[in-house]
Amino acid sequence: MAKAVGPEQASLTWSGRAVDTGRIESELLRLRYEAAGGTRGGETFAIRTSLLNLVVHAADEKAARRASQVIAGMPSHHPSRSIIVVTKPSAAQSRIDAELSAHCHVSPGLEQQVCCEEVVLRVRGRAAEHLHSIIIPLLVSDLPVYMWWTGPLLGLTHVLEEVQGSADRLIADSARFADAASGLGQLVQLSGERPLRGIGDLNWDRLTPWRQLLMQHWQAPNLRPYLEKVDAVEIAFAESGHQAQPSQAFLLLGWLAARFGWNTEKISRAGPGGGFTIDAAKGAVSVRMAPAAGCPDLEPGWLVSVLLRGRGKGERASLSIGRTGDPMHLAVRIEEPERVLEGRVRIEACDEGEMLAQELDMVGRDLQYEHALGRALAILRALAGGR
Repeated sequence: MAKAVGPEQASLTWSGRAVDTGRIESELLRLRYEAAGGTRGGETFAIRTSLLNLVVHAADEKAARRASQVIAGMPSHHPSRSIIVVTKPSAAQSRIDAELSAHCHVSPGLEQQVCCEEVVLRVRGRAAEHLHSIIIPLLVSDLPVYMWWTGPLLGLTHVLEEVQGSADRLIADSARFADAASGLGQLVQLSGERPLRGIGDLNWDRLTPWRQLLMQHWQAPNLRPYLEKVDAVEIAFAESGHQAQPSQAFLLLGWLAARFGWNTEKISRAGPGGGFTIDAAKGAVSVRMAPAAGCPDLEPGWLVSVLLRGRGKGERASLSIGRTGDPMHLAVRIEEPERVLEGRVRIEACDEGEMLAQELDMVGRDLQYEHALGRALAILRALAGGR
């Protein structure tokens, strides 16, 4: 057990091999109160502890470390009991190994301490087939339960089915899906099976500044007459090594289709160049999606640029938004019949901790996301020949 104490915070850790859930709970209780009593010259303050349970499924040790770092980077007003689970069902020995930590600090403006607990479980062998019975006893009762699935959904296996059944909200990251159509299809299925619970997607959250800028500009009086009839869309994304059809680009296209009322059930290939058309009430919309070269600083599949073109009063106009090389700014270019406008817009940094915190703040369903998700899946399936 290691202890680190500073003027404003204290941390305690404990680890054990082949432990049961009863031992884990008793050690957590001890760590939390010892950490709370070790701050500010030994004086013990009242504890404001967990506000929520966060269950994290990590595909491997690397994913578990990444999840732990993201949770540590969340704002301090989200104190939680986080349970990070790494499974190895193929292991010969059935065993649960645990690493526990309690972190307490005095939050600015508060006289109470904020204490967060983290449990990392490595579940091996047959024990991995019964995650529900391992996790449920460790949840803080009467607090909401959020489940963060950090990687591919791996099919609707017993692991996902059992654990997500106890969650008030399931948070995925479709950027991590190996197959966009399969992964998004599973999210659509889950949203249908969980009508009273929410589905979140960190990949959708990454699109927030793009969606906000597009809406802000296409609703402007000077552009609206042209973009009420969008007839061409171009989307560029960072070359993806693991997704032939990156979900982030298709989520944006699905959102556009939902906003403009395009019929995503009627899609036609436009030729060997990879483009396609989507049927719309005011005429077909030509779509081209392609990887952009020279984006080494971007995660594979992340959006690079989007361009909308439309026609009104016999003339054309366009709106484009693209990266600048500076993660804090996006470039906006508007081409109208009489003028061209260009500028840079400051945006918030795409921080996973902040995005996860936003998902934890949400209550109920995100219908805008669900509509975009459904349209994106329809487009992907149509392009795959209805698979």
